[in-house]
Amino acid sequence: MERERISVVIPCYNRRDRILASVESVLGQSYGDLELIVVDDGSTDDTAALFENYPDRRLRFLRYERNRGACHARNYGAEHASGKYLAFQDSDDIWHPDKLEKQLCHLGETGADMSFCGMNRISESGSRFYYPVHPFHPERGLEEMLAENRAGTQTMLMHREVWETLRFDESFRRYQDWDFSIRAAKDFRLAYLPEALVDSAVGEDSISAAVKSYPALVHLYEKHEALYRAYPKSDAVMNRRMGKRLQRTEPEKAAAHYWKSFRLSHHPYDLGCYIRAMINARKGDRSL
Repeated sequence: MERERISVVIPCYNRRDRILASVESVLGQSYGDLELIVVDDGSTDDTAALFENYPDRRLRFLRYERNRGACHARNYGAEHASGKYLAFQDSDDIWHPDKLEKQLCHLGETGADMSFCGMNRISESGSRFYYPVHPFHPERGLEEMLAENRAGTQTMLMHREVWETLRFDESFRRYQDWDFSIRAAKDFRLAYLPEALVDSAVGEDSISAAVKSYPALVHLYEKHEALYRAYPKSDAVMNRRMGKRLQRTEPEKAAAHYWKSFRLSHHPYDLGCYIRAMINARKGDRSL
């Protein structure tokens, strides 16, 4: 029925060679009452040509000329959506055919405002693991979401009101799904469907990638600092995570995060990380 239409938004930037598989995984859903809005975030690779005469009328293609980031594209697409429910797909990921149908039933069964499911994270080498690593308990939802993101953007299905209240924070180029999930857990009812209904491509891990992610973690932490203070266990986990990002490149700075984590957690692991970081920092000073 029209009142139960699901609007799906896919932001894309220079994904001409990969986006069609993602699009087809949406349009091939067993739940047919949907519209798909593809938002071209200023691509320069002629992505638009793929959609000039696209045969499925459920697809709408929107474009603007200046690249403004995936969060802006998601918000822009959602503003033009007509559905009662909203979902967000990534341009290089694949949905399983029954994803939307199962999640819509999940929303009805739980009475939640937003459902998120599991996914398979698949690396370039072909290895895979299930995400999220840890389960989700709605009664501790905010505390658990502060400690670790459990809801990738491509796993979410929500009542439109959730997005209208929160929107995606366009200051985030990374961890925008985590920021959205924290705010959703604070203000809405979330439900977790523990089944992999998404296949998500991920790059290989590297030291440089870990270091580059540190400023985004700081941005997330500082935005929600008051909430972290209210949940010391999550605060400890987050400082431990930031310490790990810097332990090989800036051990003294990493040590400060580990020390804060230890003060909050009183866990021997954090103390051990602090001591090792301080030893490495002093070794580095002597080598100068």
